[in-house]
Amino acid sequence: MNVLTVKHQSRFQRVLPLAGLAMPYITVWLGLYVFGNAWAAILGYHIGIVLLVTLAGAWPPFSEFRTTAPVWKVLIFGLTGCAAGISVYFLWPFIHVSPQLTGALLDWGLTPRVWPLFIAYSTFINPWLEEAYWRGWLGNTAQRPILHDAFFAGFHLVILAPFFPAIWLAIAFLILASAGWMWRQVTRAEKSLLDSSLFHMAADVSILLVVWATVVSTPLP
Repeated sequence: MNVLTVKHQSRFQRVLPLAGLAMPYITVWLGLYVFGNAWAAILGYHIGIVLLVTLAGAWPPFSEFRTTAPVWKVLIFGLTGCAAGISVYFLWPFIHVSPQLTGALLDWGLTPRVWPLFIAYSTFINPWLEEAYWRGWLGNTAQRPILHDAFFAGFHLVILAPFFPAIWLAIAFLILASAGWMWRQVTRAEKSLLDSSLFHMAADVSILLVVWATVVSTPLP
C-alpha cells in the first residue's frame, strides 16, 4: 500500500463522520418533503446508517449489546424512557401543534391502518440502529456535552419544524440534546449499548403511541 493510498484512506475516514452528521438531515428531508412518504424517510435514514457504518467498519460487536448490570437496573433504564411519551401526552394541549399535522401525516402515508406497522418498525428496529450509529460509531466518551448531541437533536426538528411553535422547537431541541448526552453517559458508564437502546425504544414507542392516538382521534379540519 503506497503513501497516496494511505493518505486517501485517512482522508476518507475523516470525511465519513461529517457525512454521518449530515446524512440524517438529508434523508429525512428528502423522504418527507420531496418524496412525501414517512417510509421513504425512515428507510432512507436507516439505509444511510447501514451504508456509513459499514464503510467506516464500525459496527459494534454483539457483546456491546450485553450488560453486566443487574436486570432491575436495565429495566429501570428502559422504563424511564416512557417518561418521554407521558410528557408529550400531558403537554400536548399546551404545545399548540398546527392542525395541519394530521393532514401531513396522512399525506406521508401514515393512515390509521399503517400506523401500527410503522410504530412496530420504529420501536423494534430504529433504536438499535440509532444507538449503533449515534452512541456507537459517532459516540464519544466525553462527559461534557459535545456537538454530536446537538446534531442528534437537530435532525428531529426537520420533522417538527412545520408544525410546532418556535418556543417548543427550542424546548424539544434542548430535551433531545440532553437525551443524546445522557445516553452517551449511560453507554460510557455501563460500557454497553443495551441500556441506552432500551431507553430509546421505550421513548420511541411511548411518543409514537401518543401521537397515533392523538392523530386518530383528531378529525381533519
